[in-house]
Amino acid sequence: MVRRGGCLGGFGHRRTACLLDADRELRFQGPRPAEPLALPEKSSPGRSASTHARGSLVRDGHVGTLTVDVQAWDRPALPCVAGAADRRDTRPDSTVLDLLDTWYEVNGVRTLERTVVAYLPDGTRIVATANDADNTDPRAGGRHSGRIPLTLDELTAIATTGFLAVTAPVLPAVPLMRSCGAFTDGNGPELTQEKVARLDRALEARWASIPGNSDLTLDRPIGSLRLTDFGKDTICEVVTAESAAGEGRLEIVVVSGQPASTPQDEYLNEIDPNRTTTVSADGTIVTLGFYPEHGSAYFSLILPSTQQIIISITPIKGSTVPVTLAQIEYLATAPELDLG
Repeated sequence: MVRRGGCLGGFGHRRTACLLDADRELRFQGPRPAEPLALPEKSSPGRSASTHARGSLVRDGHVGTLTVDVQAWDRPALPCVAGAADRRDTRPDSTVLDLLDTWYEVNGVRTLERTVVAYLPDGTRIVATANDADNTDPRAGGRHSGRIPLTLDELTAIATTGFLAVTAPVLPAVPLMRSCGAFTDGNGPELTQEKVARLDRALEARWASIPGNSDLTLDRPIGSLRLTDFGKDTICEVVTAESAAGEGRLEIVVVSGQPASTPQDEYLNEIDPNRTTTVSADGTIVTLGFYPEHGSAYFSLILPSTQQIIISITPIKGSTVPVTLAQIEYLATAPELDLG
């Protein structure tokens, strides 16, 4: 059952972007990067290019969620109808603002929510929404702090920020990272921002000393680990490595706590003759995989602390991979990667 208080209404897809002042903290989590602002070539009439972003905010110890949608808009502002907004404001520059402060219930669980919809003069529609939902830990399910971290005035400031307009210059940026991850039961210790920064530094130092990397170039720093969207115990990254030999995709995954043998590993070891698993005297589990037909390589290390480190390299567009199994083994076995 769904109940709403105040005004009924919704603004379609609730997606996200974050702009903060000093007294708000952006909670460390998977990035859920914004999608490129683009419109397919063959689009139906009335469709507009759009993008979105999302993040969790902490203010005075209360956690909430901020979402922002940005959309190219070539129509008048939607009619101001009772229930869709508490009020409509029109600024001298013709910016139209719809503001709503409301709540709703789903199966008896109440969510507090504020929304500002801005129609900018250049043909941009921005929807900024903040609520009291705490989505920082997927394992905990839906939690609510009871306080929304942003006021309507603050949401208005976000929705009318000039650089979010569709006509604003696009800032140069690193290409979006491909999705990555590994099997996990989600029960490992939390990988905090400090721990991730420590692992990034360890990767940078180890990469600098790796044998035979003098002609290798990367599309981003080797220390670019990020949380996945599925829990606090897994971080990963995908880096494109290139040399005169070819181009490959280097994936690095760290899981803070992993069973000695996952169902996925057991299955792959049974069906894949190119994989071998050994157990050292201290209980470290090492799995190697090498595929000579295309040069892909895989190295997994489960430490006695149950922390797992996985590094793999695969060719891009049939080229020769520029990173060897020996090199990814050297990278994965850096002592500083052990958080224990």
